[in-house]
Amino acid sequence: MKGGTTTVNDAIWVVVLSYNGLDDTRKCLASLEPALRPGTTALLVDNGSTDGTADVVRTEFPWARVLRVEPNRGPAAGNNAGIRAALEGDCRWILLLNNDTVVSANLLDRLREAVGADPSYGIIGPVIKFMGDPELVMTDGCIFNAPGYVGFFQRKPVPLTESAPPRITEVDVVNSCCIFVRSDVFRRIGLFDEGMFIYHDETDLCLRARAAGVRAGIIDHALVWHKGSATAKATGRQSTRYYDARNLLYVLRKHGGARRHGRSRLRSAAMYARYMYYWYCTELEAGSPRAAEAVIDGMCDGLSGRQGRYEEKRRALRAPIRAIFALLRRRPGRTSTASEAAR
Repeated sequence: MKGGTTTVNDAIWVVVLSYNGLDDTRKCLASLEPALRPGTTALLVDNGSTDGTADVVRTEFPWARVLRVEPNRGPAAGNNAGIRAALEGDCRWILLLNNDTVVSANLLDRLREAVGADPSYGIIGPVIKFMGDPELVMTDGCIFNAPGYVGFFQRKPVPLTESAPPRITEVDVVNSCCIFVRSDVFRRIGLFDEGMFIYHDETDLCLRARAAGVRAGIIDHALVWHKGSATAKATGRQSTRYYDARNLLYVLRKHGGARRHGRSRLRSAAMYARYMYYWYCTELEAGSPRAAEAVIDGMCDGLSGRQGRYEEKRRALRAPIRAIFALLRRRPGRTSTASEAAR
């Protein structure tokens, strides 16, 4: 391979995670086939689908291996099943890919060129655009928990200069809908935290990798188009709000407040409360009281350390948190709407 200072092992596994959405899976695999190169193994992880995904893929895409996971224990566990299979195959790199994406035929070439030119990176990804609006960037760089930013996931724009070899912009978090990870990173720090079930598991992975001295980055090429979170659409806003609230707090606590950029634990905690209040107000104003309650449930379980799948049940802290939020919404001159809470 030209354009780099080192030669990258061709042993790459591409792990496509799917849960139902057979039409999306077909489109993804059809786009992936031209991107495959000698030494690349494609694995479709059927994470408990009920639409016959595994059988269809075996018939229509015989070049792809199929791993059936049952029952579905969440995307983190599904990805881990594929990663374990790849590690047993003694690969050098693993590309994790959502099934609701389509990819450029140059995807693997550009990723390999990038890490060949700068082997200091152990986790990279491309710029990702919207499938429904192919010229619009969905996600590129991300800085986590920076002071001065309202929220936790601050965009770090990555110019699409399409350098040769690709230029890498260092970031804190790479979106797991398309993430290229050197296999020894998983061997050193472990796999995804399955207790998180879904959402922010890639944040935790990238922060653990950085703590181990592994750099993460985004290349200056747009090579993936993402339809959106099929899992989120299947589970609904209630589940989305719950896992966001619970797992964000879990990440902050697990990583000692995630203070790399200088925001203290106390300020991180204050920002978390403000962030959750914003989403609580947003859902109430949208006429989704159950989603608003799910924000509080996520906060409760984040504080108590509960993990796994979301269950609707009584939570001791629910009433006090709800009362505090209600008080904030009633006080004159205080943040009472989502737009005001965001300021």
